[in-house]
Amino acid sequence: MRYSSLSMKSRCIFCICAVWATAIAILFPVTVNAQRLPGMSDDPWLGYFSGYTRKNFEFGINNEGQSEIYLLGQRNKKRIGLTRTIKIYAEVHVETAPGKFSVKRFKDNEGFSTEMKPGLDHKEAKFTAETSGDAKVEITVKYDRNRIIMDGRILDRGTLKDGKLYLVYKVKVPAMYGRTYDSADERKLKNVMRRDKFRFIRAENEKRVSLKTYAELDLRDDDKAKGGVTEITVDMSAQEGNVFIFTTLDETGVIELENKYFDKKAPLWKGYTVMWKREFIETEDASKGDSKAKPTQGISPFVIEIK
Repeated sequence: MRYSSLSMKSRCIFCICAVWATAIAILFPVTVNAQRLPGMSDDPWLGYFSGYTRKNFEFGINNEGQSEIYLLGQRNKKRIGLTRTIKIYAEVHVETAPGKFSVKRFKDNEGFSTEMKPGLDHKEAKFTAETSGDAKVEITVKYDRNRIIMDGRILDRGTLKDGKLYLVYKVKVPAMYGRTYDSADERKLKNVMRRDKFRFIRAENEKRVSLKTYAELDLRDDDKAKGGVTEITVDMSAQEGNVFIFTTLDETGVIELENKYFDKKAPLWKGYTVMWKREFIETEDASKGDSKAKPTQGISPFVIEIK
């Protein structure tokens, strides 16, 4: 009887503590520090921290802090093949000399922090992450109809003491046409892609440039995208009737446009890369640990529109 009485008393104390813990968690929410970002548990969003659905595409941030865009079929409104998934990588670039840099990616399974629960009802998704070299970054993604507005900043250098640091969004657009076109002759390619439009505005002189998607070219050439662009508009028949627009929120920020393989000529239909960069500028107060002194000015937020 004494044993039963003690057990009952212990259970009561445990229940009271549990109730208080729940109440405190509700009244005083705390930041979740996790190995990865919290993720949803149902398909097709299993493992995703945030998801956003429109009639023509779906956008998701996975629990490793990286993003993807899935185009939806014009007829069945389901995700099309994985080979046409657009991947967006958030990372830190360390520039040690002009044109020479190293890439610092988010740490695997550690360094993530957020106050948000995973879900499909976000108007804005926000979290912090750490890269190799212990740099700390803040990522913010807003959903605005057919636009994804991506912003962020580096909060702390960590152990990356040398060189210029940049927060980078790297958009890897894959080959939008099937592999069968790899062996197609030029006449067939031109016939399939003759209505495609690939246009951009050069930052240096505001010149509008229009390119053929089947032509083999190097975007680094002086008369192409060298020096950066302020807007890119891509309309390919293989994009399920969608037009891609890449720019900044104020439409004046300079973004970079590169071939799929940076150092090789290639036709644009085989893929290309778009990059947005924001330099980390550390003030004197910031170097002393005052996070409020770390500026966010510079290039305006990155915008990806699919319409």
